[in-house]
Amino acid sequence: MNDNNSRNSDSNNEQEVVSFEELHQGKSSKKQPSSGKSTFISNPLISPDDIASTSSEPYTVKDKPADKIIKLRNHFLRAGIAFSIIILMYLTFVYSNIPFIAKWRTIYIETAMTTNTHQWLATWFFPEHIVADVMSKYNKGRKAQEDLASSWDDVDEVIEEEFDNKEFFKKYWELKSDSFINYIKENPDIIKKGIDNLVLEDFNGKLKLKTCEGDNIFVIDIPNNLLIIEVKGSGYQGKMAIVKRPEQVFMAKSKSLGSFGQEIDSFCSDNDAILGINASGFVDPKGESFGSQVKGCLVIDGVDYSSHHEEPAWKYFGVKEKDERMYISAFTEGMQSEYRWAMEFYPGLIIDGESVVDGTYGMGIQPRSTIGQTKDGTMLLLVVDGRQAHSIGCTVEDCANIMLRYHAYQGMNLDGGSSSVMYYKGKFITKSSSVTGRGRYMPNAILVKAASDTKLKNTNSISDSDNDSNVIQAEPAN
Repeated sequence: MNDNNSRNSDSNNEQEVVSFEELHQGKSSKKQPSSGKSTFISNPLISPDDIASTSSEPYTVKDKPADKIIKLRNHFLRAGIAFSIIILMYLTFVYSNIPFIAKWRTIYIETAMTTNTHQWLATWFFPEHIVADVMSKYNKGRKAQEDLASSWDDVDEVIEEEFDNKEFFKKYWELKSDSFINYIKENPDIIKKGIDNLVLEDFNGKLKLKTCEGDNIFVIDIPNNLLIIEVKGSGYQGKMAIVKRPEQVFMAKSKSLGSFGQEIDSFCSDNDAILGINASGFVDPKGESFGSQVKGCLVIDGVDYSSHHEEPAWKYFGVKEKDERMYISAFTEGMQSEYRWAMEFYPGLIIDGESVVDGTYGMGIQPRSTIGQTKDGTMLLLVVDGRQAHSIGCTVEDCANIMLRYHAYQGMNLDGGSSSVMYYKGKFITKSSSVTGRGRYMPNAILVKAASDTKLKNTNSISDSDNDSNVIQAEPAN
């Protein structure tokens, strides 16, 4: 009886073998395994006994051919949908007339086309006629620059503000803010040697001092007639140096002009400058230039070390020796002798108190450097970071508006892009988009001397002597 049960048990556990041929021909569907039986797929090259002796696990069918086809079809369907969405987005961005899309399409093309090495970002992805239409606006802007010239006709209309008749706030009207006044009241010891000896450096923003325009103040250096503030806007941030004495601002050329340029820290070190920014554009056909060959005039003390750039839209500008005023105009032969320093670039931003640029002006969004001057002679040196997460850059109109908020009467665009940089007392205080983060090798730079190293021409300053004061590093107010 036990033998019969054993045989029945073996019979019930017997595994049914199905050949590949039977499976292929559909014969296996007629054979329904009885209870307790499992189904094998037999290999025609191996006998069932060999299978049983070499493996305790059966060969099973995991995926039927039809299932694989369905999965493959689904993969292709998803890929096709994704590709269609990408194509639809591309066509919308390229051809849509929706104002928001059209605006950013234009800015994208302008930004790419006004770089030296990244124009392919526009020409590869946009039809030629669309790129040409965008650049036609840029060319109109260049044409509009040709006849612009500053005259200083309204020079006698000096800006008057109610500053409680205090000489300090007449000169440093930017500091007429509650945050600054309250800080002085709460910390009287910092001006015990006189407010005209006050030096504060607050790059971490601990003091939370602001200008009357609401911008953060990083440096107050009264002995050197200097303020440095932070400027911010939609998608950009940068710094502006406000130099109250134009005599302190000068231009320096590279020691090896024509062969090699210099970085901004080297310019400052070689010329004993306390602050510096980039200046002229330079010949850079492949984006690999070392700043040896300047574009346009480069005038220092009446001597031109370069040559006039023939592009009519480029403006000649600089500070004349006779009155320390910045003039912007077209170039005429022989004018170099009138200038303490001068150069050429594009475009003019502010002429006699009026902005002459609108929107991107065909130049897109970029890192930018600009220079301006107010009616009272104050020089404005602005650098805006760009092409980075914290700041994508700004338009030329943004630069004009920033300087107009600080009463600029004349204003000019300088070289931008990865050249834009500001350096102050041994530190890079803006973040260049260059590979090194230090800006680029440049043929020239605009620098600021210490007041003690400058021959001042008049007595507008509060105090032009006694400049040996200690820097007060920022500490939170009590």
